[in-house]
Amino acid sequence: MTMRVTTLLIVAVSLSAWPHAVRAQIAWDTPRMVGPESPTGFGVYFLRSSALGGEMDAAMGTLGLPGTNGSVSLRGGAAVNADDDLTVFGGIDVRAPIARHTDTQPLDIEWTAGIGAGAPAQGERWALVSLPMALSAGRSWSSGSVWLAPYVSLGVAFDLNVGGDAPDEEFEWSPTADVGLDLALDAGRRFVVRVGASLGDRHAVAVGLNVR
Repeated sequence: MTMRVTTLLIVAVSLSAWPHAVRAQIAWDTPRMVGPESPTGFGVYFLRSSALGGEMDAAMGTLGLPGTNGSVSLRGGAAVNADDDLTVFGGIDVRAPIARHTDTQPLDIEWTAGIGAGAPAQGERWALVSLPMALSAGRSWSSGSVWLAPYVSLGVAFDLNVGGDAPDEEFEWSPTADVGLDLALDAGRRFVVRVGASLGDRHAVAVGLNVR
């Protein structure tokens, strides 16, 4: 493991211990699920968040917009908590490469950002609007038909609570740390198994399948 990868992992673990406030809403952007070589196309995921004032289970879908060469994608879904309260969420992700690996630089690095919101489907009238920005770094390996692409993402998320029933603290920000793994067993990478996790304040995990 290179020193750069080791440093990224140390920072990610450190950020996971950052103090955080309890939220009563789902963050649309967790986990980010955006690595330097993450596939485009259509994805379906099961998601669990445990940092929003209680565990929430969600179904999420992602879609890369045609004609954008993978640089723009949409995501959205619905979540329920232990009391069966329904929350809906959605947003748009954008990504741009910064550097590709070379003989002297072993990592692919990408800039990512987005904007979206989560809101209760009934009851309280408020929404959590989030704008995440991050740098993701990773490297893929392949052998025969097997392709593997782990990555780490570090950044910051800006949250704005809006609506009549919104918490008193309207604006917040928090550091973000994500890890992920994409795995394909076919040479064309038409089907990619994806796993992602957000650490710290926005703790959540997701697993699913991307098809292109």
